[in-house]
Amino acid sequence: MTDDPREVGSLSEEAAKLFGALSGWARDQAGEASEVLSDLSAHATTTADDLDDHLATGSAECTACPVCRVVHTVRQLSPELTEHLTAAMSSLAQAAAVVMAPPGRRD
Repeated sequence: MTDDPREVGSLSEEAAKLFGALSGWARDQAGEASEVLSDLSAHATTTADDLDDHLATGSAECTACPVCRVVHTVRQLSPELTEHLTAAMSSLAQAAAVVMAPPGRRD
């Protein structure tokens, strides 16, 4: 490699410089991104807890609210039914992926 950073080297030398710069940039961004994601995760958890406390409380408004009625029904599902529905949704998603795959990639 050349000693002067402004001098243009061979393709492999320039590629090495580019990848070095990109990896440094990615390291810097990863630190910032993990901090932002951590804050976002904490906020989402707090919001979900707050929302859960205000849905399907059993008040008179909740008996007429379709969202609260669905939440109440989902809360009452048995673990076996929840497991069955999860498996069924997984199978449906896999079938949709096969249908939407390009013709040459279908199994």
